[in-house]
Amino acid sequence: MTTASEFPHFYERDGVKKRNVLTVDFEDARMEGSFPRDGSVTVRIKDEETQKAFKMTPQETLVLSSELESVAKELLTQKRALWKQRQRPGQ
Repeated sequence: MTTASEFPHFYERDGVKKRNVLTVDFEDARMEGSFPRDGSVTVRIKDEETQKAFKMTPQETLVLSSELESVAKELLTQKRALWKQRQRPGQ
């Protein structure tokens, strides 16, 4: 398994500093006998105490990435609208 990227997240809860890490790992496609097999993508979330992983096919990964992109674009659009609203007081 190869690590594609890691996204550390630092935060504070009840005065205690905490750290989570989201890791994206992948396994290459391969031949199994005379048949090609998909690779896989594993998204893993780790903190000081636990670790959870979600293994996906390439197709599932594309669906998730499209959904994340769509949600992120919508949130940025909302933020832009709020900035425009702030720049025009009284409207």
